[in-house]
Amino acid sequence: MKHLPKILSCFFCLGLSSVYAQGTCNVSQLKASAPNSRYQVQANTAQVKDLQTNLIWQRCAVGKVWSGFECTGTEKSVSWQQALQEAKTQTGWRLPNIKELKSLVEVACYDAAINNTIFAGMTSSASFWSSTTVAEDATNAWQLKFDDGKSQFVAKTDEASLILVRNP
Repeated sequence: MKHLPKILSCFFCLGLSSVYAQGTCNVSQLKASAPNSRYQVQANTAQVKDLQTNLIWQRCAVGKVWSGFECTGTEKSVSWQQALQEAKTQTGWRLPNIKELKSLVEVACYDAAINNTIFAGMTSSASFWSSTTVAEDATNAWQLKFDDGKSQFVAKTDEASLILVRNP
């Protein structure tokens, strides 16, 4: 009986954490920056509108498809130039800039630092390209890793994954 409060608080924590089932989250200590309520799933369910930024995102990295529950398949890993070309092949979509990409980071989570209910099946270990070139060195561009939500710049000839965005 003396452990009942701890058990109940554990169930409470699990309930909050289940929103981010695939990542490790601490939403009991940190306020979620990207809760489910921030996103509006679009009619085709493969896209979501971010109500905070007003951007529409594909729910899966390019190469994967939305199964109705999660992203399945294998995401593409391409150079920066190939990422820009891939975005051009999908009418209305584009590669996000680094600020837009960072807006998806869930600060209360790591391994994957993204809302894994909305973006279920995103690969946390992959780096994702942004369209942003490094100001001091045009041979580099900014990437974001969703394992820890941190950005880094790398050579544009390196390979990384991509997720596409569009304006409404």
